[in-house]
Amino acid sequence: MSQDQPHDTHGVEEQARDTRARQLQSSRLRITLFKNLQVESVGERREALEKIIQVVKSFMRVARSPFSPLAADLSPVEHTTADQTREEMRKEEEDDGGTDEQLQYLLLTMLRLSLTCPFSDVRQACQEFLQITNVYVAAVAAAAAAKDTLLIPAPRASYPSPSSFIGLDALFSLESTSSYPLVSYPRPANLSFSPWSHEAESDGMDEPFDFVRSQFRAQRPLDGEEIGRPADEYVRQLMVKTFVDEGRLLNLFRLMVFFPTFYEIFNVTYTKTVKSAIGPLHRTWKCYLGIMTAAEQQCQYLVSILTLDFLQAGGDPLWLNGTSSCPLKLRKLVGLVQKMARQPWRLKSEDLAEWMSPSGSSLGQQWSKGELVQAMLVISTFLGLSSFVMGCGITPELDMRGGYMTRGHVRLDGVEHELDQRCPPPPPLLGHSEEREARGAASSATGWHDGSLSNSSSPSLPGTEEDAEEKNEKDERRKDTEDEKDEEDEQSLQDRLRTDQLISLLKSTKDTALKEELQESLEKLQMGELQESLPIVTPSLKPNLTITTNNMESSHQANMVYEDLSRFSDSGEPNEPAHEEFKTNHPQYGEFMLGEYCWEDHGCDLVNHFLPGIGDDLDDEFNEALSITDWSIFHPVADGAVDTSPLRHAIWFYVQKLYGVTKEDYNYPDIALYLNTRTKEYIRKVCYEPHLIQRMDWNSIGISFRPEEKCHMNLLIASAKKQALLCYGLWLISEV
Repeated sequence: MSQDQPHDTHGVEEQARDTRARQLQSSRLRITLFKNLQVESVGERREALEKIIQVVKSFMRVARSPFSPLAADLSPVEHTTADQTREEMRKEEEDDGGTDEQLQYLLLTMLRLSLTCPFSDVRQACQEFLQITNVYVAAVAAAAAAKDTLLIPAPRASYPSPSSFIGLDALFSLESTSSYPLVSYPRPANLSFSPWSHEAESDGMDEPFDFVRSQFRAQRPLDGEEIGRPADEYVRQLMVKTFVDEGRLLNLFRLMVFFPTFYEIFNVTYTKTVKSAIGPLHRTWKCYLGIMTAAEQQCQYLVSILTLDFLQAGGDPLWLNGTSSCPLKLRKLVGLVQKMARQPWRLKSEDLAEWMSPSGSSLGQQWSKGELVQAMLVISTFLGLSSFVMGCGITPELDMRGGYMTRGHVRLDGVEHELDQRCPPPPPLLGHSEEREARGAASSATGWHDGSLSNSSSPSLPGTEEDAEEKNEKDERRKDTEDEKDEEDEQSLQDRLRTDQLISLLKSTKDTALKEELQESLEKLQMGELQESLPIVTPSLKPNLTITTNNMESSHQANMVYEDLSRFSDSGEPNEPAHEEFKTNHPQYGEFMLGEYCWEDHGCDLVNHFLPGIGDDLDDEFNEALSITDWSIFHPVADGAVDTSPLRHAIWFYVQKLYGVTKEDYNYPDIALYLNTRTKEYIRKVCYEPHLIQRMDWNSIGISFRPEEKCHMNLLIASAKKQALLCYGLWLISEV
C-alpha cells in the first residue's frame, strides 16, 4: 500500500500537468483564432469569420455534451490541409472529453461577439450562426424526444443590457451615426459647451425606457438599424480601439463610455495599476488582491473579470480555492482589505508595521514599503470600482458565469474558468422558488437579436413548459411591478420638483436673496410640504420626461452572486472588523484632516516615488471625474447652461465626509443645500453597501437624473471613495 501511494501521487500530478498543458494550448488557440477579428480591415475579418465558423462546425460534429447541437452525428470530420488551426485543436482534444469544453468556450466567444463587437459584419455573422444552431437544435430535439438524446442549444444572453437599470436604447450605439452631426456627452468643463438636454426632446431621450420594445427591437433589428443613442466619431473610434487592443468591450466600458474623456484616462491608470509590470508586485498578485477586494464587497462582476485576468497571466488555479490556498504573504493582507472596506478610520500604523517588520513575519513574508503602496493602490481601486459597478447594476459579461444560459442547465461556468483545472466551488444554495425566480428572470431577457426565441414563438423543448406554480409566481411579480411603478410615479413628481428647484438654485449662486428663497423651498420639499405656488415656473410634468427602467421586470435582481465569495475574504481570525459607519466625535478615532495630509500634496508624490508616473495619472483621473459636465441636469428649466460644479463638489465632499475625511476650506452647509435626504441615503448605500443596490434605489435617488447623470453620480462616489481610502492608506505607510 505504502509503495503504491507515491506512484499514485506521481500519476495524479502528471495528469494535472497534462490537463493544464491542454487547457493552455486550447485557450491560446481559441484566442489566436478570434484575434484575427481584431482588425479594421473588412476583408481580413471576413476570412477570419469563415475560418472560425469552420472550426466551430468541426467541433460540433464530434462533441457529445452541452453546447453540442450535432452530438448525434459522430461521423469522422474531414480536414483541409490548409486549416492547421482546426486540425491542431481537434488533435489536442480528441482523446478525451475536452472537445466539449472547448466547443463551449468557442460558442461563448461567438455569443459575446454577436452582441458587443463594434463591427457589424462580425455581429451579424455570429448572430446568424447561433440562430441557425438554436433553430436546428429545437427541431432535432422535438423529433428525438423519445430518444436518449443530449442535444443542448447554443448559449443565449441572460440579460437584455449591460446594466440591470439602463436599457440598450439609452446606451451609445455600437455604430456611429452620421445623421447626428452633434453628439453630446459630459466632458471637461473647459473643453466645449455641450447642452445635451436641448437634444433630448428631438432624439427620444425623454421617452421612458420600454423593456418590451427594447427587447423586440433588439431581437428584430431593421436593416441598417443599431440599438442605442447615436455615437459620434470620437466615441466610435474609442470603441474600435478598445476592441482592437483588448478583444472585447466590457459591460463596464459600455457605461463608462458615457464619459469618453474620463474613460481614456481611467483605462491608462487601470492598466498601469493592474496589468503593467510597473512596481514590485507581479501581475498575478495584483489580480488576486483585486479578487480579494471585490469579493469583500460581494462584487461578482469584478471577481469574474479578475479571475480571467489572473489565470491568463499564469496564476495558479489552486489559489482560487480561497485565501487558505494562496501564499501566506498574500493571505496576511485579508485583514487589511477588511479594515479598508469596513472601517478604514480604525487602521493603525501598528497594523502595517507588523506586516513590514521581519520580526513579525516569517522569513521572506514581510512586505516592503513599495509593495504596500502598490497593494494599497490596488485595494483602493477595487473598493471604489465595486461601488461604481454595483451602483450602476452592471450585469455579468456574456461569456462569464451568470451572463448566459442554456435550457436545462442550472450552473454554467464561463470563460473565466477556461484555465481553471480545479472544480469551481458551488454557488450559494437557493430555495426551489428562488432558483426558479432567478432562472425565470434570466429566461425572460434572452435572445437580444433572435425573434424566434421570444416567449411567444420559441419552440418548446421537452421539460421546459411552465407549470401552474411558475405562472402564479409570474402573476405575483407582475402585480408587484405595477404596485412599485405606482409608488415610483408618485416619487417621480417629488423628484422633478426638487430637480427644478435645484437647477434654479445652481443658476442663482450670485443672487443671495433668490438663493435663500430657493433654499427655503427646497427644505419644504424635503419635508414633503409641496407649495401650490413655487418661486419658479416648472415645465410640464409629463410622464415621458423621466427616463426610467420601470418596465424592466422588477423581480430581476441586480448584483447577483453566483459563487461563494467568502472564501476570498475570510481571514480565519475570530475577531474580524465589523461593518460600521464613521461617527464624528468618537473617542477612539478622529477626523482625517486634508490640511495635514492630502492626495494632491502628499499621496500623489508617494505613489510616484514607488510607481513612477502612476500618481500623476491618478491625479488626472480624479480631476477628470470631478470636472466633466454637460452643463445641464435632466431638462432645462429655462434657456442657458447650468453650472453643476456646486452639486458635483457637494457629492464629492459628502462621500469623503462619510469616510471621516474633512477638507477645511469647503463650505459643508452646501451639502445640505444641494443634496436632499433621499440623495444622501442613496450615496451612503453606494459607499457602504453597494451590493444591496437594486432598481428601486436607482429609480429613487431624490433627483430627476438621466441615466448618464446617475452614472456620473456613481462615478463621483467611486472616485471620491477611492481617493479617501488612498489618503488613509498612504498616510499610514508614510508614518511607518
